[in-house]
Amino acid sequence: MDWFVNHNYNKKLELMEPRYKFWDFIKWALLLRDGSQIIRICLYTDNTITEQLNGLLRVAARQKVQELCFLDGDYTADELEFPRVLCETLTQLTVNFRDTIPLRVTAVFSSLRSLNLTRVLISCDVAQKLLSSDCVKLEDVYLEDCQVRDVEEINILACNLKNLTIVNVCTYEKFWVVGSFDSKLRISAPNLISFCYIGPMLRGFALLNTMSLESASIRLLRVPRGYEDEYKNHLLCPARFIGLNHAKALTLSTLVVKYFCPAYGELLWDTFILDNLNHLELELRYNANYIEGLVNLLKFSPNLEALFIRFKEARQIPRSQRKKKKAIENRSSWESRLEDIACLSYHVKIIRISNLDGTEIALELVKFLLQNGKVLEKMEIMPRNGERKQKSFSKLVAFPKASSKVVISFPEYAQRKIPWFDRGDSDPENDD
Repeated sequence: MDWFVNHNYNKKLELMEPRYKFWDFIKWALLLRDGSQIIRICLYTDNTITEQLNGLLRVAARQKVQELCFLDGDYTADELEFPRVLCETLTQLTVNFRDTIPLRVTAVFSSLRSLNLTRVLISCDVAQKLLSSDCVKLEDVYLEDCQVRDVEEINILACNLKNLTIVNVCTYEKFWVVGSFDSKLRISAPNLISFCYIGPMLRGFALLNTMSLESASIRLLRVPRGYEDEYKNHLLCPARFIGLNHAKALTLSTLVVKYFCPAYGELLWDTFILDNLNHLELELRYNANYIEGLVNLLKFSPNLEALFIRFKEARQIPRSQRKKKKAIENRSSWESRLEDIACLSYHVKIIRISNLDGTEIALELVKFLLQNGKVLEKMEIMPRNGERKQKSFSKLVAFPKASSKVVISFPEYAQRKIPWFDRGDSDPENDD
């Protein structure tokens, strides 16, 4: 059962009465139905009347509705109140509002399988009832732009959880705010298969008891100007990323790769290892620090088989800053070298590089991978749009190769779709 409710908010009593009568009709239509059960209620509304929504929640509790979906509501300071019976019977809950709405939960969601919350205020009590070990059936969790208040550590203890995505950034109407919450994140989910985090570095991060983890994506976003002091101690380090070694496929943004560079030696990555990893996808910049970060990641991934590199798409630089940007690029140089790296010597068979330009530092990286890839079979290079015919790319064929089987190809480059909140890049464009 899906409804679309469209009304204009107006406090005049004579205009409110028809709307209340409509809601009364809906509630009684549900309550006076025959004995057939209502499985799903989906409500689309352009204005939020919390009193009426809570009335609908009470009706849903009486009817023991299993799937509930509230979409497109606007701001309200009042709470959505979930009765105990509804907490115990819901198997799927989706709340997607245009502005933050608080929740009040009276019991653990013991039957919940799928949870999708966008722009919802989550208190400590609500977090415990939604994400605790008592939620034994919970399999899929998606949290986007959710505020978490008065919670120092978010504990996700769901024994059957399989997919978890957290988008910790404001995603509504291009309002650039990174960090809807800033807490420690602790995840214990023995059946977790997929994990994705998008947002700034948190105070702490740990994947515990996640031996089934197949893929993990960590996309750290830059902190807007004026908020740097709040995040100055939120550096990426082994203590803040426990459990990534369980992942078999890993996707990392440039800001993560940079911290693996030896220039940040005080972070002590020596004991860090990704021994289960066989697929690595990451973003790079045309900068020596980022490339050294890549080299270190290869050293930490002894069983890697496939490496996908995507150079960050360049932003439009104002004319007044172009000379400064060019000077920064000229200061960044890097040279290929022979190095004994286990994964390149024994396991990596395919390498794909996209958005590659013809600059010297880009060619040196390709040369490094060819020189050290002893079992490499296929290298795909997708030049940046408009640069495929540059003479510099003809040099690639003549580079020395450690593998006699390697075949270099130049497929068409497909521009990836970038979420609007990441088009400003995940870290500063001119960052050394």
